[in-house]
Amino acid sequence: MSTAIINLEETASITTSGLRPPRASATSSPRVSEGARVRLAPRRDARSSRWSATLCPQALLTAALDVGTIRAQQHVPLPTVLHSFRIDLRTLWDALIAEGRYLDLAARTDFLELLSVIVWETVETSTEEMVRGYQVAQGGLEEIRAEAFDQLLIDGAANHVAVDNAAQILGLPVSGTFLCPVGDFGVPQPELIGGCAHRLSSSGIAHHFGWYGHELRAIVHRPNTRTNLIDYLVALEDHVCTVVDAEGLAHVPGAIRLARTTVEGRVTPGVRHVRETWLHTIAAGNAEVADAVHKAVFGPLQMLSEYERTALLETVGDLVAYGGTIANIAERTHRHRNTVRRRLRDFTTLTGLDVTSTSDLAVTALALTVEQRRSHSG
Repeated sequence: MSTAIINLEETASITTSGLRPPRASATSSPRVSEGARVRLAPRRDARSSRWSATLCPQALLTAALDVGTIRAQQHVPLPTVLHSFRIDLRTLWDALIAEGRYLDLAARTDFLELLSVIVWETVETSTEEMVRGYQVAQGGLEEIRAEAFDQLLIDGAANHVAVDNAAQILGLPVSGTFLCPVGDFGVPQPELIGGCAHRLSSSGIAHHFGWYGHELRAIVHRPNTRTNLIDYLVALEDHVCTVVDAEGLAHVPGAIRLARTTVEGRVTPGVRHVRETWLHTIAAGNAEVADAVHKAVFGPLQMLSEYERTALLETVGDLVAYGGTIANIAERTHRHRNTVRRRLRDFTTLTGLDVTSTSDLAVTALALTVEQRRSHSG
C-alpha cells in the first residue's frame, strides 16, 4: 500500500496549496479577506468535475489500479483490500483538516463544504480504480486457473507437466489427499460456490471450483484427516452433489470422472460421498448392464396388477433399504408378519431371486436403484 500512500500525500499537498487563502498580516483583520473567499467559491461550485479533472492526479489513480491488481494476484479477499485501502485514504483527510486551521470561523463553513466534496471524490474515484484493477486481474487469474484445471482433467497422470503446472497455478500440493466434488445444477449458481469458497479460504484450505455448463467440478485439498470437508459444502445440499477422494493430484481426473458417473445415477439432492452411493454409480456406469438387471427383476412383475406390484415392492424395498428380520420389516411397514413372508415368497417365485441370499439381494438392490432413476427421469 506504500505507493498509494505516497501519492495520497502528494495529492494532499496539491489540494491544500490550491485551497489555502493568504495568511493575514500582523496589521490586518483576523478575518479572511473577501479575495480569499472568492478563491474558494469557483472550486466549490465546480465540485466533483473540477476536482476529478485537476486535483486528483493520474498517478494516484494508477497507484490505486496497481494496488487492486497486486492484491488480486496475492489472493487477498476484496473486502480486506477495501478496508485497508479506505484507511490509507485518511491521509488526505487529515491533511485537509490540518489546512483548515489556516482559516477563521467565517471561512471554515465554505472550506468544510468544499473539503467534503474533495474527500468524497478522492475516496470514490480511487476506490473505483482499485476495484477495477482487482476485478480485471482476478478475471485474468481465473481464466489461467480454469485452463490449468482443464488441462489437469484432460491429461492427469499421463502428463506430469500438467500436474506440476496445475499445482503451481492452483496453489495445491502435488501429493496429499484431495476431495473432488461434482454437482448437477439446472443453471450455474456462483453465489452458492462463493459462500463455500469463502469458508474454505477463511480456514486456509486450498481449493478450486469450476463450471462446465450446468455441472460443477471442484478440487479441495484436505489438510489433515480430522477435517471434514463436506461440512464446508453445506450450501450445495439442495442439489445432487457427489464427492470422491483422490490420493495425489495426478489421480484427481479419475476421481472427477467417478463423481460425475455417480451424480448421473442419483436422483435425491444432497452432498454425499461416493461410498454412500455405490449402487447409483454402478447403475449409471454401464447402461447395458443396468438395463439387463432391471429387466431381470421388473420384467416378471409386469404380469401383476399395479396394486399387487406396489405391495410387493413395498416389502422388498424395505428389506433392501434397511435389512433386518421378518419382524423388523413387518413393524416398519405396518404389515402382518405372514403378509411379509408371503410377499417375499411371491417375489422369489416370480423373479427367481431369493432375497435371503446376499448376491440375489445385491441384484435386487441394483434393479430398484435403476427403477428409481427411471421413475425420476421419466
